[in-house]
Amino acid sequence: MSGLLSNLRVRLGVCVLAMAVAGGLGVVTHPKTAVTRPEGADGPTRTIVNRTALSCPVPGVGGKVQSSVDAVSPLLPKDTPTAPGNATPLSIAPLPTTSDPLGSVLVRGKIASTPKATKPVPLSIQGIGPLAAGTVGTSTSISTEGVNRGMASVPCLLPGSDFWFVGASAATGRRDVLVLTNLDSINAEVNITVYSANGALDLPNARGIVVPARGTSELYLNLLAPKARDLALHVESTGGRVSPALRDNATNGKKPGGVDWINPSIPPTTSLVVPGIAPGAGARMLTLANPSDLQATATLTVNGPNGPFKPANLSTVQIPAGTVKSVRLDSILRGDPSAITISSDQPLTASTRTVSASGDEFAVIGSAEALTGPAYLVLPAHAQPAQLQVTAPSKTASMRFELRDLSGKIIATRALDVVNGATSVVSFKAQSQPTYLMVEQVKGSVVAAVTLMPPAKLGEDAVPLVAAWPLSTSLVFRAQLGAQPDVRAALK
Repeated sequence: MSGLLSNLRVRLGVCVLAMAVAGGLGVVTHPKTAVTRPEGADGPTRTIVNRTALSCPVPGVGGKVQSSVDAVSPLLPKDTPTAPGNATPLSIAPLPTTSDPLGSVLVRGKIASTPKATKPVPLSIQGIGPLAAGTVGTSTSISTEGVNRGMASVPCLLPGSDFWFVGASAATGRRDVLVLTNLDSINAEVNITVYSANGALDLPNARGIVVPARGTSELYLNLLAPKARDLALHVESTGGRVSPALRDNATNGKKPGGVDWINPSIPPTTSLVVPGIAPGAGARMLTLANPSDLQATATLTVNGPNGPFKPANLSTVQIPAGTVKSVRLDSILRGDPSAITISSDQPLTASTRTVSASGDEFAVIGSAEALTGPAYLVLPAHAQPAQLQVTAPSKTASMRFELRDLSGKIIATRALDVVNGATSVVSFKAQSQPTYLMVEQVKGSVVAAVTLMPPAKLGEDAVPLVAAWPLSTSLVFRAQLGAQPDVRAALK
């Protein structure tokens, strides 16, 4: 032993080890698993969100457009933790860092709106501090003429690295554009995989797309994949983060056929629900995307107001490997507010397209996740009633909602049981000012969306307004995997 200690290197190693133990530094060879929730807690911890950045897209040039963004930092349930410090305002501003704000979220619970712009530019909602938690916004444009005639309204989107869109097209009568927005201070790079009715498309121009810092890039599908119908897009960022939005302009011959944003769909899975198929006459189209290498056999269940049923001659659908398939549902749904539950032996994702009875306006909503906590949505002013559609796809469930006005005052609230497999509808009166909605799952599993459809009789010069807004659990209440969840939202 004394021989060993006489060796200079050994003595130095012993001294370092002794100092580490004495000083509490430790030499860890088997680190403990990270704590993901407080001791004694049975459920996921709530996230303390102290930053936010949301991308709010606008339509392209054409027609007399009026566009605005409505945003709110909603009133949260009692004891919900928020970031410490003063309530620093959140800004609603164009993308360049030198831009002046067009609006500000100043107080929790009160809606902020930008002035209606006739030459709209993409906006972002950004800020740091207590008001960031739960903040949501909606970008809405209405035009009375031209290619943008109708209503295009979509929730402002958090940046990320993986998105799916189903129901796009590059066929005659469609002008779909993928708008990629980068809210960060460094460039982002994106790859896009496009699936069609004939399989995955080999599109070199869809790889390595650079989205400039604090800027946008646009990809016109009719140039990328001319004449291709029934498309699904997988948007993956290989560096940085983006907020993608898919704009859809339609025409009926030489007449405008409406404009809207195709809402994102959840990633492919073997069990999914597409909510918010609006009531009334007009075409209803379900589009299914199978990106796997095997043929998928999907079973469809309609969740109508009277409960679930399997549509005759359409309860089972085959979707070949790597393809997209669309099926008409209007003759089956018979004008009822509905959702579609899909079970498959291969992972699928999906959307539905709701078209007005006149055929000149539409909305597209994607497959959605069940709510696991409060969801918030800003509703723009609407001249006709809006419909909250809540579906319990598996078993009887319960939920509650609160609808609040500009100042945060409750104007409608209710607790509701939703029968197993059914879709329940709550109608909200027309509102001349924006409102915001909170929907909370109380028991069981529910998916929800809000729809807007024109009245059965529309004036000759009136513009039909069609919209579908998904509801998703607020980031504040999503399950977190880490002890210190990183919820950075592109503020750099």
